[in-house]
Amino acid sequence: MVAQVIIRSARPHQNFTVIHNELIEQKTLSWRARGLLVYLLSKPDHWRTTTANLAAQGPDGMHTVRVTMLELQDAGYIRRIRKQNSRGQWSTYTVIFDRPQPVDKPVQNCQSYPPPDFDLPHSVGHIA
Repeated sequence: MVAQVIIRSARPHQNFTVIHNELIEQKTLSWRARGLLVYLLSKPDHWRTTTANLAAQGPDGMHTVRVTMLELQDAGYIRRIRKQNSRGQWSTYTVIFDRPQPVDKPVQNCQSYPPPDFDLPHSVGHIA
């Protein structure tokens, strides 16, 4: 069988996302997980969303988005952090990585600029 040659269109000069090729070529992740991870990495710091909102961005339902998020979490690309503010309200922050982190160890040097305000009265950065 003769291999097909793929000719790529011109590369964009604006409104694009730079990601590691290692992520794209990660054979342990499903194509669906790779696509969702690229989508999440393309968003700005402290971006807010929900599972329902993510599901509305494509043809997959909320169950598929949840399962895909769990796949990314199990692979070390997603960490969830729960914080309680001074009023006793809980928020879940989802940290997205472009390279897998050891799932059995705490994240080292995970910084966010500027840091999220944990005293906000609503959930920020929460992916339900």
